[in-house]
Amino acid sequence: MSTGLETWQTNLMEVTEIYPFVGTEFALAVIAIVSWVVWHLVQIKMENKALEEEAQRFSDKNKLAQAMQVSNAESLNESIKAHASDF
Repeated sequence: MSTGLETWQTNLMEVTEIYPFVGTEFALAVIAIVSWVVWHLVQIKMENKALEEEAQRFSDKNKLAQAMQVSNAESLNESIKAHASDF
């Protein structure tokens, strides 16, 4: 891409456009902002769906207790190792 200027030793008041796509700044800014808002709305929808699935999965108290037991697996493994050394 070229600015169309051969030298900078010219009257800068006569220079108009020195970069491509002049006049599209507002449209590109609007597109960027709309895309950003749409992305956030999609993210919120996906996260809410995931939270609903987890809430439904752990609505059963037995499943929640099993999940909590698995989350404490490190201490569970340590106790198993401690008991295994007795044999």
